[in-house]
Amino acid sequence: MGATTQVLADHGRCSLPTKLLGCFLFALFTLTLVYFIFYSPPASFISYTDTFVQLKTHHQTTKNSSLPPPQAAWLLCDYSDGKWVWDDSVTGPRYDSENCDMKSTEKCVVNGKPDKGYLHWRWQPAGCNLSALNPAEFLRLVRGKHLAFVGDSTARNQAEALVCFLSSVARPEMAHRYEERLGRKFWRWVFPAPHRVNVSTYWSPLLVRAEGHSEDYAMTQQAVVLDALTEPWTADVGAMDVMVISAGHWFPRPAMYYEDGEVVGVYSRPDVNKTDIGYLGVYRKVIRRTLEYVDAKSSTGGDKLVVVATIAPAHFDSKYGWNHRDACSRTKPYEDGEAEVATADAELRNVVLEEVATAAAKTTRRRGGVQFEVLDVTKMATMRPDGHPGPYLFAHAYDGRPVPETVGNDCLHWCAPGLVDTFNDILAKMIVAGV
Repeated sequence: MGATTQVLADHGRCSLPTKLLGCFLFALFTLTLVYFIFYSPPASFISYTDTFVQLKTHHQTTKNSSLPPPQAAWLLCDYSDGKWVWDDSVTGPRYDSENCDMKSTEKCVVNGKPDKGYLHWRWQPAGCNLSALNPAEFLRLVRGKHLAFVGDSTARNQAEALVCFLSSVARPEMAHRYEERLGRKFWRWVFPAPHRVNVSTYWSPLLVRAEGHSEDYAMTQQAVVLDALTEPWTADVGAMDVMVISAGHWFPRPAMYYEDGEVVGVYSRPDVNKTDIGYLGVYRKVIRRTLEYVDAKSSTGGDKLVVVATIAPAHFDSKYGWNHRDACSRTKPYEDGEAEVATADAELRNVVLEEVATAAAKTTRRRGGVQFEVLDVTKMATMRPDGHPGPYLFAHAYDGRPVPETVGNDCLHWCAPGLVDTFNDILAKMIVAGV
């Protein structure tokens, strides 16, 4: 009993002078805790509860989904799932595309696209909010880094939109510009000190070497060399800190495939006595080889974020020809359930999800390496038939005059400013966590 009394005296009472300070701190902590539980504003508790629910919901969704789970821990909700909502707070374009290095056909504001609704729709993810990229903060975030956009014209479209937005706070210098017959094959912008940020575009629509339609639009087919990744992106990959890969639109085209110098199959070439192997397996092989190459070249370098975008579908209305003025004349997004992702687009998307998940799983947990992520834009792009230039391809097109019934249309690329900026809003979230 004497020992018990001594323990209580040492640890349970506040009467001894040597324990006064400790007891005071304990009492202060207790009072603070009671206040927080009973008197703190409900919003504080709700915010923590919401975060827990988001994490729990995300875990359950990932667990029950048939698709590979997102790789990033930062993805508290799925940015790929949501709806487009009208944003009255938008008072004008995000940036001035007229005085910016951008393909002229994408400058819808300058070209006179009469419906300005495409500027007001904001992507609302199902379980969180997506804030707009802040150009000044973004430049601070990527100071001294090289951002590379590799692949088809969707990659170029996204890169040009990003450069134009960043140009609203810092003017870049054009370091390289290779103008060829098809144009805009390799561009590099440099934001000088204090930013020292490079943004490059590498035209490589199939990521591997190809001859034919991708080099000459007058040709209807192409020869694709599956075991020859293209330069210059392969030569520069070691210097890329953020690499965004976008490829898909060029694969569902008539082609003959070569590997090890031999024909291994064709797609949609009935004129050739070779086995039609389709394009989906070819797409998978090219994506896999690309990611394996990037991983191998990045294993001894610094940290690298590699983001592979899923396909952003075109919207040529099947009721009209590609050159009809109404080929993509809708003026508002589809509502949820109004339009489904096409089977071919869904298949290409799944290849990206699966191959990126495989690449990420193989990446060793080494100090200084590569992180693979997916920029899943297929659903949000599918819902935006209003976001394309359509017939408004040139500065001040028509100037209010009626559009001819037969006219060239762009129902594949995106107006900038427009939907394409949402791709960069999500990319910024990835960079915050990954670089």
